[in-house]
Amino acid sequence: MDLVTTTIKREFFKEIVALKKRVEYREIKPYWTKKLALIKTPFLLRIINGMTHPIPEATVVVTRVRKNTKRRRYELHLGAVRAFKNWDRRRGRPR
Repeated sequence: MDLVTTTIKREFFKEIVALKKRVEYREIKPYWTKKLALIKTPFLLRIINGMTHPIPEATVVVTRVRKNTKRRRYELHLGAVRAFKNWDRRRGRPR
């Protein structure tokens, strides 16, 4: 399965790990157009929050990618959270 890595803000990271956020949005830009053209769904999305160690990160399955031209963004439909590191899921904050 292919793997794509990206950064994300803390509030959205928290919602994804808690399974409250089921769709992640990315603007339609050449970077994402090229990345998404090279891979097939389903694929793994590795999301990272922050730059200082220990960095909270999670790996999520993306089941579908939809191009919403009206809103000018890609919709990445999220499936199961495969793994997470340096994150306390019960408290919803970094370890």
